[in-house]
Amino acid sequence: NRAAEALIQKWSRGLRLFEEHARRAAVRAPYHKFDCDLHVLVAKHTADADSYIQKDPAHQQYWEQRKKITGSVAASGCNWDRDGFKKWSEWTTEDFHYHEVETDHMTIKNSILMRDIVFKELGGFCGMDD
Repeated sequence: NRAAEALIQKWSRGLRLFEEHARRAAVRAPYHKFDCDLHVLVAKHTADADSYIQKDPAHQQYWEQRKKITGSVAASGCNWDRDGFKKWSEWTTEDFHYHEVETDHMTIKNSILMRDIVFKELGGFCGMDD
């Protein structure tokens, strides 16, 4: 199935990029500084997943196993936690902006807040500041 193969390739590429970043950050973080404002948009529903999983016994065993391999605190099965997201402030020489968006990981790309931030920043790079 071509669609399944494409999805596996996409995930594999994403995991390779994350592994490269994680290895470099473990040695020296930050290993790069952005000379621009840095916005981190956090999907609130995904960041709060620990509280949802506690209410769902069918997923608790899976969630317990995840805790060993995530980038969040030991008690969390989330990929990353809020403190980890906020550490991105170390990666810029300019202003750091932390945003929590009332959505999940899969639909944050459709968020009006995310769209407004991205287009405003891109407009600034293109000399279209308001």
